[in-house]
This record gives sequence, structure tokens and C-alpha cells, in this order.
Amino acid sequence: MGKVDFKMRQVFALAALATLLLPARAEEPATFRQNPKEWRSQGGNDANWRYSPLTQITPENAGKLQVAMIVSTGALRGHEGAPLVVDDVAYFTTPFPNEVFARRLAYNADKILWRYVPRQDPSILKKIGGDAVNRGLAYGDNRIFLSRLDTNLVAIDAKVGKTIWSRTNGNPQIGETSTGAPALFKDKVLVGLSGGDFGVRGHVTAYDAKTGQRLWRGYSTGPDADTLIDPEKTTHLGKPVGKEASLAS
Repeated sequence: MGKVDFKMRQVFALAALATLLLPARAEEPATFRQNPKEWRSQGGNDANWRYSPLTQITPENAGKLQVAMIVSTGALRGHEGAPLVVDDVAYFTTPFPNEVFARRLAYNADKILWRYVPRQDPSILKKIGGDAVNRGLAYGDNRIFLSRLDTNLVAIDAKVGKTIWSRTNGNPQIGETSTGAPALFKDKVLVGLSGGDFGVRGHVTAYDAKTGQRLWRGYSTGPDADTLIDPEKTTHLGKPVGKEASLAS
């Protein structure tokens, strides 16, 4: 199929870990905020298309792709997060204990730029209902955002791997943990919570990406003031859910 640029092959191989091919292509979201040769968010863009607009790899030549690089993290649990690719560097995380690696993508360069190694209490593993996976990272403003299993949301300097800030988002002792990937929208980092297996009350929380200040939190159940649901604009089967819908029997 001819010589394919190594960096582009890498991007496609990494993106393929979370690719969803759409049957028809809609108009691109205005928030498509990246060079298509990079992969700066778990879903590829703010609409979570999980689709790359690059065209070098096609259904006709995909079968000729070959492995160009293998990196072992040393973790033996499930790896469920797609690596991010920014400025020729791949960022990827591991299952518990949620280490983060930054690795240059230069051909034949076995170079780890930095490695973030958090310290987490192993007893947290008793507070999860499945595997201690991590579903990936978020990137923005030269920062990598990680939600650890112990619910700590961490902002890491993307250049050197040092912690900029860290915020506790839940309480593992009552079954609140975190396996999901944060999402960055403009200047806010949004992160959810795991623990439904233990009956915890879920929530989505927004933090200021620069300072780590908690801005708001919406719960999965409770009065409208807690869920942040607009009773008229939030609909079910095309009809407004009405006031205090979460409390209705």
C-alpha cells in the first residue's frame, strides 16, 4: 500500500481502540478542537464521534497494517482507555493503581518522557463491583486530567508529569470509586462517579481546569435542586418530566 507516515499509522492504531464508524457523516461539531492527525480527547471531539477524518487507511488497505510499536505498562488488569496523542506524544493510563505514561512517538524511539505513579490504598479494590479499570484521560491547556480509582481527580503537567492540583471527588469507604474518563469542555473538567453496585448516589461534578475549584455538582437522584434538572426542558418520551420527577414513585 506504499509507505505510510509512521505518525499517522500510530494515530489510527491508537484511535482504533475506541473507534465507532458512523453509517453517515453529519456536519462536524463546531467544537472539533484538534489537528486530525492527533487524538486529544477520548471521543475524538466534543460530540464523542470516536471517528477520525483522515483517509490514508481505508477498508481496502486496512488488512495490510502491521504492528509498529508495543509498550508494556506492567499492569495486568484491563486497559480500557484510548491513548491521547498530542504534539507527537502519546499519553495513556493503566488500570489500578492508575499510572500515567507519556511516550514520544518517534520511530524506534523507546523513550518514556515521564511516568506518574500514584499511591492508592489497595483496600479500595474491595469496594468495586468489577475489574479495577480506568477508561482514559482528558487533555487541555498543557494538562493531563486523570480520575483515579480512589475518586481523586488529578491535573498533571503534560510536559514534566508533575501534579498541579488534586481534588477528592468521593468517598471509597462507602463504595464511591471512579473508573471513567474525565471530559474537558472549555475551562471545566467534568467527572462522574462509580459505585452503583453498592447503592451509592451518583453524581457529575464540574471543576475549574486551572485551579481545581469545584463549580457545581448534579446528582443522579433527588429533588430538582440536587439533580439540576429543568422540569420543563428535560423530557421523557417527548414530554417534560415535570417538577421533582426523580422523587415520583
